Amino acid sequence: MDFNITAEEETLVLRVAERHEAGDSPTDDDLADELGDEVRPQLQRLLEKGWLVVDADRSLALSKIAQAAISSRRDVGGPG
Repeated sequence: MDFNITAEEETLVLRVAERHEAGDSPTDDDLADELGDEVRPQLQRLLEKGWLVVDADRSLALSKIAQAAISSRRDVGGPG
């Protein structure tokens, strides 16, 4: 996993996490509709870096390591 992500990529990771916490399972199309097509290359990079995974329904989710990183970050007073 590549832990070096941009601020824009981090924002997308947090958005996917928020949507999951709200009971939603967004696809890349959902996020592009919400945030604009310019997020597609960022989503692809996050998939390649191991932050996001895609399930059989094309829904995006955080990888196990990304979930731990976000959880750990929140434990020390980060967003969330």
